[in-house]
Amino acid sequence: MSARGAVARQQGADEELLTVVDNYRDSELSPAQQAALALADAYLTSPAEMDDAVKEEIAANLTAPQVVDLVLKLTGYSSDKAMVALGLDFDEVRSFTF
Repeated sequence: MSARGAVARQQGADEELLTVVDNYRDSELSPAQQAALALADAYLTSPAEMDDAVKEEIAANLTAPQVVDLVLKLTGYSSDKAMVALGLDFDEVRSFTF
């Protein structure tokens, strides 16, 4: 389990929620939630290869401020991977909701 998965569980996430997020395309999450997860997937894996379908999904389901907010959060979350691996992560991890 990842460090973030462990923190998510401490914050109340259960195995069902983590499974839904892992399989969001086949879930009952709202279109906005699925678009946010699609943006996160693209941003964290290969942003330069984001296809037009994902861009259109994001534009149709999220406002510009929501996209900016999400990208800024993803930047912050992904920039501390080395700190987490070294055990130097913040003592407190804040949860954000959309």
